[in-house]
Amino acid sequence: MYGIKRIATGIFVLLGAIFFLAPISRAEGDTALKLSGFVDAAYADADGSDGTLSLDQVEIDVEKKLDEKVSLRADLNYLAGTGGLAFDDIVEQGYVTYALSVGNGLDLTFGKFNAPIGFELLDAPDMYQYSHALVFDNGLPTNLTGLMGSYAFSDMVDVAIYLVNGWDNNTDNNNSKTVGGRIGITPMEGVNIGISGISGPEVDDNITDKRNVFDIDFTITMIENLIIGGEFNTGKEENQGTATGETDSKWTGYLLMAHYDFTDIYGITARYDYFNDKGGSRLDDTDTLKEKRTVFTIAPTFSLGGGAGMLVEYRYEKSDENVFKNKAAVKRIEDSSDTIAVEFTYSF
Repeated sequence: MYGIKRIATGIFVLLGAIFFLAPISRAEGDTALKLSGFVDAAYADADGSDGTLSLDQVEIDVEKKLDEKVSLRADLNYLAGTGGLAFDDIVEQGYVTYALSVGNGLDLTFGKFNAPIGFELLDAPDMYQYSHALVFDNGLPTNLTGLMGSYAFSDMVDVAIYLVNGWDNNTDNNNSKTVGGRIGITPMEGVNIGISGISGPEVDDNITDKRNVFDIDFTITMIENLIIGGEFNTGKEENQGTATGETDSKWTGYLLMAHYDFTDIYGITARYDYFNDKGGSRLDDTDTLKEKRTVFTIAPTFSLGGGAGMLVEYRYEKSDENVFKNKAAVKRIEDSSDTIAVEFTYSF
């Protein structure tokens, strides 16, 4: 019997064959191969550490509509800091979608896909900041591998339900599945709300201790040129607490973001986020501390035309514990950290 990894590999090979055999097009509504992607490069300096210039990510997205019901997609990328070119590093997404003629249309997606949970998106061109919020990095999965069903009851309500291997697991690590879903609500024009939950055992070779997360996100675009977004996230994982006196891993976090475009070229983003790691296991695996951390970022953004963009981010991170190193320190002796980053992206 073929496992998830073999099936995903087969999908990848099939997409590669289509890439070479099918015509390439950017047009909508046909069955030609569609290509898009981006390049992401940046300079970042944390706490006066002399900074680093880096090529952070290169991604090519391949889409192919086989007929009116079946479509394929693969997002292939180089991502800095992954430590190698393993299959899971190269293939961010790879899935088949089948549209069933049920009611308003039921979409079944099988493969590896971005987790449909939370406010922030994964890729740099979809962000208004250089860095992600603490909730994205510590309270949510990034990608899921399995089966997902999506259905829009109306323009106001849509639902997604999935059965997957677990958080960021291309292959199952404990022979037990994780389940989750999201309800999207649009109560009025310019207001979108998402209510999500995900539950399952996530520790290697452990099917008993479950990780349960509840998440609410919202986006408001009622004022021209202004986007307001936010998220509340809370979670618990049984018997995984690392702080003294804590059996379970528990956490709560939230974020609030606003972005305003002054012109077609210039805008600015501000974000405040908070994370309370009550069990000591989410913010830093090397520490056994209960920790509360807040982050403030501000980022002027620039549209350079032709698919090119730039932003400059200042990030101030504050903890109630000494968890940051300064420029000269070997041990962690600071309770705050400052980072300045300049990011360039080009989308095609």
